[in-house]
Amino acid sequence: MDLAIDDRVAIVTGGSKGIGKAIAETFAAEGADVCICARGEDELEGAAAEMDGDVLTAQVDVTDPDDVEELVEETVEEFGGIDVLVNNAGTTGSFEKLDAVPEEEWRTVIDTNLFGTMRVTKAALPYLKEGDGGSVVNVASDAGLMPHDKMPQYNASKAAIINLTQNLSKAYLGEGVRVNAVAPTTTRTPLVQAMFEEIADERDISVEEAERAFLEEEKPALQFDRVAEPEEVAPVVAFLVSDLASYVSGSTYRVDGGGVPTIDV
Repeated sequence: MDLAIDDRVAIVTGGSKGIGKAIAETFAAEGADVCICARGEDELEGAAAEMDGDVLTAQVDVTDPDDVEELVEETVEEFGGIDVLVNNAGTTGSFEKLDAVPEEEWRTVIDTNLFGTMRVTKAALPYLKEGDGGSVVNVASDAGLMPHDKMPQYNASKAAIINLTQNLSKAYLGEGVRVNAVAPTTTRTPLVQAMFEEIADERDISVEEAERAFLEEEKPALQFDRVAEPEEVAPVVAFLVSDLASYVSGSTYRVDGGGVPTIDV
């Protein structure tokens, strides 16, 4: 299906790996001009080399307002504007319950996930309002809709992003900007793989066994009985930024493997 986004300019934060990289690859394959940003320069260059088209890279920390402003300026200078923004940059923090999570970790996760989304969106808004209409997709999580007992810092940040998505959709649809979110379940990203490795070390089991234990203990409702792959999230985002989703704004699309729990009666 032709998504007709080949004339769009897109920024994808956290675009050097995982879900962000898969989204940027999908956009580039569809012919869009893409800027990917992340903190690691080598990872950025390596990711861009694997993508179709001319992909701009920007070394950016979304917790730094100056970096964010430079990201927007560089994208506009290179491509002439911004039509699409995907806020994917994020971090999880430790896989612990509240009493084991330091307050400073809360600050880091909220500043990256929630404030980072706010900063980049605010900086890009003047350009998203121009042209035929802009589109923002925020990468949230099913944990923002259905939290479990661990990672309260992460769950809260993603719930806030979903609420912010709804707020922005009401505030800016009248100015031509659609804002939506996706809420993936646990997806095979470097952060998630590191979590599996940490569990494996703690329990003295293999990484594969740690992944299986995680699914059984934390995601028993998953109907696919496996984690998601980044390439399974990216097409949903591509659809949401396209004109095929022209009547969709303020929505959060679950990409969760049928992971909504049910009650047996």
